[in-house]
Amino acid sequence: MSDTEQSTAFVLTHGPSHPQRDEMTLSIIALTISRSLGRKKIPVVHVHPNYQDFSLSTKYCTAVERCPDLYESKADLLQFLLQLASRYPGQRVLFPASDDCAQFVSQYRKQLSAVFSLPAPPKKVMDKIVDKKRQYREAKKLGIPIPETYYPKDESELHALAGKAKNFPYVVKPNVAHKWRHESMQTTSKGQKGFVVRNPQELIQSVEQVWQQDQNIMVQEVIGGRDERLFTFLSYLNEQSEPLGYCIRKKIRQNPPDFGYCTLTVSCFDQRVLEQSLRLLQAIEFQGISGVEWKLDPKTDQLKLIEINGRAVNTTGIAPACGVDLPYIAFQDMAGQPVAKQETYARDVKWIWLSADLWAVRSLFRSGDLTVAEWWRSVKGLKTDAVFAFDDLRPSLQFYYSFARDTVKNAVHKRLKAIRPSG
Repeated sequence: MSDTEQSTAFVLTHGPSHPQRDEMTLSIIALTISRSLGRKKIPVVHVHPNYQDFSLSTKYCTAVERCPDLYESKADLLQFLLQLASRYPGQRVLFPASDDCAQFVSQYRKQLSAVFSLPAPPKKVMDKIVDKKRQYREAKKLGIPIPETYYPKDESELHALAGKAKNFPYVVKPNVAHKWRHESMQTTSKGQKGFVVRNPQELIQSVEQVWQQDQNIMVQEVIGGRDERLFTFLSYLNEQSEPLGYCIRKKIRQNPPDFGYCTLTVSCFDQRVLEQSLRLLQAIEFQGISGVEWKLDPKTDQLKLIEINGRAVNTTGIAPACGVDLPYIAFQDMAGQPVAKQETYARDVKWIWLSADLWAVRSLFRSGDLTVAEWWRSVKGLKTDAVFAFDDLRPSLQFYYSFARDTVKNAVHKRLKAIRPSG
């Protein structure tokens, strides 16, 4: 049953079962996977807890199956998926489209693999990468450089660290990144990947504040240099950890600047990124789609590991744009179809997440870190957008209408608040 007409792709995402009215979200990863496979005439089924994610409106989504919220009951979600499979004959390939979903799939791999093919790592591998402390331990075993990192567990260790730390600034980050993206952590994380601290007092204050909701944190050196020193290795490795396709991208901007999510990136090549990424992924016996992030340290010229993402990432869409269609390669491999190994790709292909990039640009203009001429050079020759696509306009129109509406609403609210008389 390897014929694509007898095969179905399932894209698993998460969200609240009963979101508030007008609480729309967008899974860029789900949208990217759906477009990649849908353009190849592969039926794509979205599995999501509600109907309010913009990715569900893509024309490349054949059906939407509303599932239980994994944060409410993993057992219910597992049972739902097992029953869902019986309604779709033929080969079934299940793509997790977030960290939580990837962790769920790895946790229940034995049960799910009875009815789905899974382009994702098994639990023993996922356990090594979901916690950054374990990621770094694996990298150190291989002699791969990592940033200076500490893991204070209590007040005494925190104060001892504050007394001996010499290389400020540092950044306070979660060991398990996706916990900070969950709704319950938003009052603390404020949508950021980490908090920069510039002296011992800020270090103690920031860690104590985060500890109120998450004890599993790290304090890590801030590697200097601009965003262009950040590289990501995007790839798909088969069950033997053999790369069937890969590309490398260099970050141009992110939002918030310095410690945010990529908003503009360009494909490139770097031999060290290739060699260190494959050495690390193959050592832990990884399989599936991944994104391994590195930063080139200007002080040591070492390429230091930032993180391994054990699933497709927001910028995976740059891979099809430069000739390496990772979701389709993964589908072919999982569906038992012949796959042509792809080791070349187009350089200088640019991917943008326009709405987020506008906020990043505004911040950089205000701080004097970006000129108009630099901005124009950065966006010149754009190839692909995270959301907008001429052949799939509905998600784009819905998302940017919502973006514009909320931007105007927030601006008006801020203005009214500023002019409201006090007392």
